[in-house]
This record gives sequence, C-alpha cells and structure tokens, in this order.
Amino acid sequence: MENIIRKIRQIYPVSDEALQALQANMELRYYPKDTYIVQAGVTDRLVYFIEEGIARSIFHHNGEDTTTWFSQEGDVTFGMDSLYYQQPSIESVETLSACKIYVIHIDKLNALYETYIDIANWGRILHQNVNKELSHMFVERLQLSPKERYEQFNRRYPGLINRVKLKYVAAFLGISIYTLSRVRAKK
Repeated sequence: MENIIRKIRQIYPVSDEALQALQANMELRYYPKDTYIVQAGVTDRLVYFIEEGIARSIFHHNGEDTTTWFSQEGDVTFGMDSLYYQQPSIESVETLSACKIYVIHIDKLNALYETYIDIANWGRILHQNVNKELSHMFVERLQLSPKERYEQFNRRYPGLINRVKLKYVAAFLGISIYTLSRVRAKK
C-alpha cells in the first residue's frame, strides 16, 4: 500500500494507527486492463484505492464515451451517485492497465470516519480538492484554448500522456483527436 499511503499523507497526516485500521478493512483485488470496475446504471458501494495502474471515469451518452477523470497510483475512485446516494452510477470507471486495487465498502469507511478524526479529515480534504479540480476544469473548458488545456493537463497529470490513449485525453480536454495531434506537434 506504499503508493496509497504516500498519497493519503500528501493530503493529510493520517496516523499509523488509523492507516492500519483502514488497511485491515480493505480487500486487495487485481483487475485486468479494460475492466469496468464501476458500471453506469449499477449501484456500487465500494471505494477503490489504486495501488498500481490507471483508470478513467467515463460518461456514456448517445453512443459516445467521454473521459471525465483519470485516476492513477495512490488515487481513489468510485461511482459518486452509488456511493453517496445509493443510486445507480451515471459514470463508469474502466481500468486502462492491469490494476492492483484495494477496495473498502462505504459502510466500513464511514465507520472509520467516526472512529478516526484524521481519516475523516483526510476524506474531507480529498473531496474539497476534487471539487476544486472539477471547478477549475469546468472553467478551463470554457476559457482556455486547446493548447492551454493540453498544457494544463500535463501539469495536472505529469507523464500520463505517455500512459493512456490519446483519444481519451482528447475527449477529456473536450477537443478532437486531430486538434490534440496538432497541439502536440507544435510542442
């Protein structure tokens, strides 16, 4: 759990005791590349902590898939509607590589929030950070040129451009694959 612990502690200084309790409530799973770990239309009450690998969140609409988020080593991913509102997820989460993932049921995580204030604070700050990122990405899509969006992507996700398909990056940036190719050629 080295990547997960490092990322957790980057967000908030969670104690060894709390991390041990967290790990004791998790189950290790391995997922092959191209596996939907969360499926749109299905209620999934698990939280996925990625130790190794990459995943993307996807919104399916009118036969098109739009990448809405990337998760990599140390990150947490889940279907928000399922997790918090016990409703079918509106997004899917797909592995883009073979993944080593620790999972925990939301009920167990909520119990840990009640027992360990540092885990609760980590969760709160994690969600604040994600909300901030989502807000910034929304504004960037409205205000930045494709070149500026691509540059921001590389700052937000260093090195990820070499680990995922360009069509996923283009969809994430809200531009065509052809525009992305032109932007990259000018670098």
